Amino acid sequence: MQGQVVRRTIIGLAALIVVGVGLVLALPWIASTQLVRDRIAYELSAWSGYRVQLGQAPHIDVWPTFSAHLSNVALYEWGAHDSRPVLEAERVDIDLSALAALRGNVVFSRLALEHPLLRLTRATPVFDLPPLPGGGRMSRAIDTASQVVGANAVEPDLSALPSDPFGQVTFNDGRIAVVEDGQDQVILSGLTGQIGWPALDRPATLTAAGVWRSEAIRVEASSAQPLLLMAGGTSPMRLSLDAAPAKLRFDGAANLSVNSFFDGEASFETPSLRRALEWSRTDIAAGQTIGAAKLSGRITGSAERLRIEDAVLDLAGSPGSGVLELSNDGAAPTIGGSIAFDQLNLGTFLAAFTPQIDRVDEGADLIDENAARQLNLDLRLSATQAQLGSFALAGLAATAQLKDGNAAFDISDATAFGGTIQAGIRIEPAGGANAVELRFLASEIDVGAMTLQAGAKRFVPQTRGNLSAILRGKGNDWNSVISTSEGTLTANFGPGDIVGLDANAFLARSADGRMFPLSDVAEGALPIRGLQFSAAVGRGLARIDTATVSMEGRRASLTGIVPLAGRALALSGEVAPVDGQGQVTGEAAKFFVGGGWDEPFISPVSSAPDVRDAPEL
Repeated sequence: MQGQVVRRTIIGLAALIVVGVGLVLALPWIASTQLVRDRIAYELSAWSGYRVQLGQAPHIDVWPTFSAHLSNVALYEWGAHDSRPVLEAERVDIDLSALAALRGNVVFSRLALEHPLLRLTRATPVFDLPPLPGGGRMSRAIDTASQVVGANAVEPDLSALPSDPFGQVTFNDGRIAVVEDGQDQVILSGLTGQIGWPALDRPATLTAAGVWRSEAIRVEASSAQPLLLMAGGTSPMRLSLDAAPAKLRFDGAANLSVNSFFDGEASFETPSLRRALEWSRTDIAAGQTIGAAKLSGRITGSAERLRIEDAVLDLAGSPGSGVLELSNDGAAPTIGGSIAFDQLNLGTFLAAFTPQIDRVDEGADLIDENAARQLNLDLRLSATQAQLGSFALAGLAATAQLKDGNAAFDISDATAFGGTIQAGIRIEPAGGANAVELRFLASEIDVGAMTLQAGAKRFVPQTRGNLSAILRGKGNDWNSVISTSEGTLTANFGPGDIVGLDANAFLARSADGRMFPLSDVAEGALPIRGLQFSAAVGRGLARIDTATVSMEGRRASLTGIVPLAGRALALSGEVAPVDGQGQVTGEAAKFFVGGGWDEPFISPVSSAPDVRDAPEL
């Protein structure tokens, strides 16, 4: 009995071997039949929904894998006989199912495209797409998925999705072009990678590397339900883009339909914001010196309007957190929100959004009108510590705004030099030149510390007081604005000293009647009871209305005109003895101040010209 079982087993194995050998021997004949060759083109068309054209008959290989090789393959829209192919490739290699071939069918398990070119003609809010196919299994699967989404967009019935096997698609040295005015505009070249999608109701992955705008990029993407994405539904999705100018990450739920939607964690990082903006070709001009930038947070919204909660922003080493809103549904992109910083370099921050506004050197432009129209901005800023040029600020509250070519930056409150300051700048294009308003108000500040920080080395008031400046001018650079400015300058200082001025030596040299540089009497310090100053500014000239220094038993005063944008001084002054009520009790020593800001000269009144008849402003 046992021997019979063994014999039957041997006979069964032998039969299987014979059948297997027979199938192997039969495959070349089966594969070479015209039926299988014709079915390859048919199946490509049935899947894609496009009309398939082959340059020559497929070449079939049986060993080591059952595969077909196609040359000069092109996919066209049905009925569009004069149009260019939607997709064309120099060669397409296809792995086939041997068992399906025995039945006269063609089932693909892998497609490899060599030197393909994909043409995009349909614009969507997220990215461009190829023209719609005229049908096909993929199109019908998307229609079915659309019905599933329509029945319940929140919790679609995944079991109702088509489960057709798909397989793997690889591509090598491909290109993607956007068709504009009948011409191919290649946007991506050297594209190499693969799509892995076992079945239409299963997850899919994409990995690709190529060249976009002259930069090498690598993209990795995956979706739990890619068919839902194609049908206008929402699916979990991961995306990463790596390139030298920037890196982008997203992990969350996405909807890529006309009513696009995103909800997930995202991050953006670049070693140079200027380079990233130039590479993105968003027509947003970068500032002069913008370094590394990072932005991360939870994003929600559409491609036209995104909200970033728990946003972490780092501009050139100034990290902050808050909420940002990005929109692109108007004439220019808009950035709004509020960001709180521990440490903030205001110059670096402003340079990221308002080109040149942070530079106040001789050759610097204020802001280009066209650049200001490329971006709308409405940001509220706060910082525990901030740096504005050489000035250190604390407890900063500020706003930065750009809209329709107008720029504004306001410090509504900040602590500096033991007091508080408020400042603002507004720039408005006006007839080819910028109309500029500058405001500065300092209350109860340490004037000496501020002037030393600003670079003053002589005649530094060691006192506390208030400063105010309001100027309005026109121009495209700071010198033009200052030389055309109008407004007021005021100061009110309390008791203290003016370091770098010896009053007794000044009076003694004045009594000689000869001109002398003020630096000759710069030793020591002048004790003062107070200082009041006010001047009206017009056409870039400051006419001093009041400039009085009160001292013990004396009072010094100045009148005249000072050009704000130049160095020349034209002032007359006097030092008079006064009593306790401020009444003059004797003859005043009069003098003229000439020379420049950096080196003023004093001429006693006998040799000084009279400036009292200076023209009115």
